[in-house]
Amino acid sequence: MQKANGKLLKKIAAVALAVVIMAMPFLSVFFTGIFLPPQYGQTYYAELAKMYARLKGAQGKKVVVIGNSNVAFGVDSALMEELLCGAGLDYTVCNFGLYGSLGTKMMLDLSADCIGEGDIVIFSPEIAAQPLSLYFSAEEAWYALDADLSMYYAFPDEVRGTLAGAFFSYTSKKYLQYKSGSPAEASGVYALSSFDEHCDLKNYSRPYNIMPGGADANNPVNFDTSLFGDGFADYVNEYYLKIQKKGAEMYLTFPPVNEQAVSEASLAAANDFYSYAEEFFLFPVMSDISRCIMPSGWFYDSNFHLNEAGMTVRTVQLVNDIKNQLGNTTKTDVVLPEMPVAPQPGVEGEGDNSCADCFTYSLEGNSYTITGLTAQGAECTELVIPYQVDGLYVTAFLPSVFAGNTVIESVTVQQNISVLYDRSFEGCTSLEKLILLHEDPADISVGYSLTEGASFNIYVPEDALGSFKNNYFWGSYADILRA
Repeated sequence: MQKANGKLLKKIAAVALAVVIMAMPFLSVFFTGIFLPPQYGQTYYAELAKMYARLKGAQGKKVVVIGNSNVAFGVDSALMEELLCGAGLDYTVCNFGLYGSLGTKMMLDLSADCIGEGDIVIFSPEIAAQPLSLYFSAEEAWYALDADLSMYYAFPDEVRGTLAGAFFSYTSKKYLQYKSGSPAEASGVYALSSFDEHCDLKNYSRPYNIMPGGADANNPVNFDTSLFGDGFADYVNEYYLKIQKKGAEMYLTFPPVNEQAVSEASLAAANDFYSYAEEFFLFPVMSDISRCIMPSGWFYDSNFHLNEAGMTVRTVQLVNDIKNQLGNTTKTDVVLPEMPVAPQPGVEGEGDNSCADCFTYSLEGNSYTITGLTAQGAECTELVIPYQVDGLYVTAFLPSVFAGNTVIESVTVQQNISVLYDRSFEGCTSLEKLILLHEDPADISVGYSLTEGASFNIYVPEDALGSFKNNYFWGSYADILRA
């Protein structure tokens, strides 16, 4: 009997040891993710923890503006509180829009339990497929949770399950960041320090439109009802019904849209888009869509991001919309700013013109745009976009220049180029390197489909690698960015 018990105990011990050995990698990952210091705490991701803490801790009635980065760039909550108070409306205003890559659903999930009686939710998703869907990036969410891991428990059970599945990937990147010797770098306006104590994006100067040509050509805005994803309406309406039971109200507003980014055909469809949204959601639309389509002078670095003056104009619009819904007829006493005028862009200095004979050009004003390759250029495996030709600067190259080129292996882009168009290297099956000489990611704009139809790495100056990886736009290419 004792021998049998001894054998049983040995078997149990062996199984227990095997379980411990098998669990060790998972435990190691768990403790690494939990106990390593935050590595994304200085980036714009970290602001989510502050936004959530402010929302959760707000006393009394609230106006909560929920959406994507158009809210971060377009709502001055301190000014809104002041103007509402002047109208006899006592609300704490909570800015709750941060980054489209986190997903609209994530912002709804986090805010739902913080909404109470008498609150007003203003819903402002951007007019694009991703914000108008149930898209959720668990890995991006972990970058935001890195500043306050307790936010994990604010999510519904099914979302926590998805987050758990992405924990290993997040921890691996967090560990590599920690091993590099410094936390993730903040990039320009996209830094925690750019937000003030009200969670408003007011600590970084955004004086005028910095987009080449005044609009983000890679991301035009289309008032297309097919952008609404499957299940999105049901999910948002369920959120509305949940907060309505608590005694809260909810309204839809359209995000600010750069008029220059909307085609004439799409502009003509705006009213149909408005009507569709009215039918789509159970709660009222409170804004006139035509007033949300604003001249390019009010914008900053994307077709949804406002500059400082634009933020003020947009905030006053929202205050007036809220007052209309509440039947408040008081005058909004505020002096609106003048639309800022951006300085004329220009290229300065000198660069490498060794490949000038490899391209064809068209003269656009007082600068050249590259239109194609010469016979000589079509045979080259390495090319540098020239800086000047015949004493005039080269300022752009068309997306068709390299398309379908199966010979090119390396392309170098100098500081004279400020835009990379989507699918510029489609079909470039031999391309291995896209080399950028820009020290600041803000100096060259990019869309989300640059690498479509090709597979290559993007090389940037070593000192700029962290800034590029944590940039709002270039961050989409973090996995292929190299120094």
